[in-house]
Amino acid sequence: MKDLQSLVFKFMEREGVTLKQALMQSSLGICAKGGDLAEIVRGVTYNSYPYSDERKARMSEHLGELLFYWIMLASTTGQSPDQIMSEYISAYIQRTKLMSEEEFQAIKNRDKMFEEEHKNAEKTGASILEMLKYVKTQEVQEKKLREQIK
Repeated sequence: MKDLQSLVFKFMEREGVTLKQALMQSSLGICAKGGDLAEIVRGVTYNSYPYSDERKARMSEHLGELLFYWIMLASTTGQSPDQIMSEYISAYIQRTKLMSEEEFQAIKNRDKMFEEEHKNAEKTGASILEMLKYVKTQEVQEKKLREQIK
């Protein structure tokens, strides 16, 4: 998301977008792209249009644009999109009892470790296969640790 957030900031700087303009553009963009997605879903579900590769590609495009506007809105309000998602996921897990807070923290720690290792891999030239092996090893170790805690 940080890469997309960087693109959003570059876009806003290049276009000279003011705070009011960014709030309006991002809010309306979210509504418009949500409507575009709903139109495709409506066509597939109610009008029996085929769920074709073309429609999937259009949905993917609209989802990308929706994410762009969402990140613009989050950033414009001075919040980190990553932080917003992390807080939402935590609240969702607590509300739905989907997993324990300890399991959620273990996943967050694993993801953070993967991100750090990914940065290091880019510097050292490690392959994605090596990265995946490392992550799998970490997951196995975390699972053993969780079982010991129980």
